[in-house]
Amino acid sequence: MPKKVLQCLVAAMVATILAPVALAAALPPIALDSRALSAGQILTVRLKRLKSAPRISAYGVVLGPGSLVRLASQVTAARGAVAAASAKATLARSEARRAIGLYRTHHNISKAALQSAQSGLEVAQAEQAMAVAELLQLQTRMLAHWGPKLSAAARSGKAPFPGLESGASALVEVSLPLGQALAHPPEIASATTPEGRKVRLRLLSRAPRTAVGVGGQSLFYLMPARTSIPIGTPLSVALETAGSGAGVLVPRSAVVWHEGKPLAFRETVVESFAAVPLGSFFVSSDGYFVPERGGASLHPGDRVVTAGAALLYSAATEVAPAAKAAQAAKADDDD
Repeated sequence: MPKKVLQCLVAAMVATILAPVALAAALPPIALDSRALSAGQILTVRLKRLKSAPRISAYGVVLGPGSLVRLASQVTAARGAVAAASAKATLARSEARRAIGLYRTHHNISKAALQSAQSGLEVAQAEQAMAVAELLQLQTRMLAHWGPKLSAAARSGKAPFPGLESGASALVEVSLPLGQALAHPPEIASATTPEGRKVRLRLLSRAPRTAVGVGGQSLFYLMPARTSIPIGTPLSVALETAGSGAGVLVPRSAVVWHEGKPLAFRETVVESFAAVPLGSFFVSSDGYFVPERGGASLHPGDRVVTAGAALLYSAATEVAPAAKAAQAAKADDDD
């Protein structure tokens, strides 16, 4: 679009702003005449009701077991060190008690020998405390990186840890899109490699952290080793959204982001548009599914902008400070 036409469109938008209305997105509504609509190539689509949410499109990556195996080995070694230090402290405590008894009974040992036994006990207790602290630090690190279920399996040597260690199975970290989370992740998910290979994944647990650069909930899934997919391979993962119910599917082209949250411009009356936050939503390959439950912000029959949404957003953010100032001035006049 020519720069001059764009400037004219923005000027028309600013000149025809409606009275400010309080919105969750904190953006003023926008009113356009037919000429501005044509110049900005603004198009809308009517939202249709879907009986259930489409599959969520997530990002997966095949993780190597090396760091988990090393950490499990370190935890095992630290537990051995704690056991050894505890045994040493028990022996030192016994020797100290014996020395005290001998010293009190007619000074059968020298004071120096007594002090040496007591000092040995203090050293043994300090070594025990250090060993326990090291073990707790490693266990905390394991919990932070791998979560309670996988950490417990690694510490005990129970499934699925032996399979991961031997290569009989592989671990996949699945990350949902920004702001997404599932209360009940599906037990089975389907994944696709960059080459188009299909793989079935089985849910293990929720991951305790969010993958860098993704921002949504992360989950651990198990993948059978017979697939022979290399470590580090990215996967496209489809997750069923069980229990999400009916709702509307908002096209990707209709969604813009404001202050870290997605919104769409809904046509309120002819040639007038309001910014509406999506609220609760699921991201699929086809767009953003907004369920009906939980006080949905968009409903079947609503018309949303699918072409020109970014332009409307730009105009709204430009005039928002002026609209806010006008609201404040009106409030002062009412007082």
